[in-house]
Amino acid sequence: MSHYEERLEADLLHIRDWVWSMGEDVEQALRDAKKVLFIHDQRLAYATVLRDHPINRESRECDRLCHAFIARHLPSAGHLREMASTIRVNVALERIGDYAVTICREAMQLDGPVPEQFAGDIDTLADEALDILTRSREAFRDNNAEQAIAAMQAVKRIRARMDGIYEALFAADERMDGRTMMAVFVILNLFKRTADQAKNICDQTVYSVRGVRKLPKVHRVLFLDRPGAGLGQLAVAIGHKLYPETGLFKCATPGRSDLVSGHLKDFLDSTGLPADDLETEPLEAIRHDIADFDLVISLQGHFGDHIGRLPFHTSGLDWDLGEVEGADLAAHYRYLRQMLTELVTMLAGEHAS
Repeated sequence: MSHYEERLEADLLHIRDWVWSMGEDVEQALRDAKKVLFIHDQRLAYATVLRDHPINRESRECDRLCHAFIARHLPSAGHLREMASTIRVNVALERIGDYAVTICREAMQLDGPVPEQFAGDIDTLADEALDILTRSREAFRDNNAEQAIAAMQAVKRIRARMDGIYEALFAADERMDGRTMMAVFVILNLFKRTADQAKNICDQTVYSVRGVRKLPKVHRVLFLDRPGAGLGQLAVAIGHKLYPETGLFKCATPGRSDLVSGHLKDFLDSTGLPADDLETEPLEAIRHDIADFDLVISLQGHFGDHIGRLPFHTSGLDWDLGEVEGADLAAHYRYLRQMLTELVTMLAGEHAS
């Protein structure tokens, strides 16, 4: 190994060790913040707040080291990607340190430990966020893209449960003063944000190892239709044809499931649209899974008339195609194709497929 290669490897190892050590300090701050919530230890709370200053200095030094590495070695390919990813991971870790500080400050606004009715949710959420953070840091350290992708799935499970936790919190408004409710809300949100930042670390791991900037998001779309109308099935067929990698499209109708009618199948065959996997599901059977979808689109009337209030992370749209009686499938096809193209372009860009 040449002197240049030895120097490059030594600088790289120093940066990796620095990021790992900083991550250890950040995790400890978060663990101490969780402890403060349950024992209401004022000394530990303010000690954790003060220890954020060294973390901030570590973060600034990490940034300096990365930029110095780039200027000194003019790296290419893998080493350059690693430096770019390390700079972003450094930002994520510094923000998590800030979350620990805010959790401690919010805990000190409470009269005692966190309210008993939310202690279990906070305890579980904090442990899961910490576990994901540890796994994401290990994946980045080990250049393990597969481990990073697995950790991302755990983040999705946390997000899926947050709606129920928030609903329980807001339902307690008559039994809890406003200051306590706001503190609990902030604490819950910061542990969720910790998991989100851990996912960002996983994204950077995948980019550093594979050169993929971010795993493409698959947008889950549920079309709501009236029984027998077939418009939802037509919309799903268009989605399957045009955007098989960008979207996951489903259709539901209230009260029953529908097979593809002969009339619609003939039209699909004539336009080259796929006729497979178009059966609708009864809306009642998937009502509790609405939170799994990013978008709910009603093709007949207002989406709220079908499902009421949407989950926190789900958006709703109305593409009301009016009465179906005597409708021209070709006209519906042109309209749905245009609307779906505009939607996917907005969500994923012009080159979505």
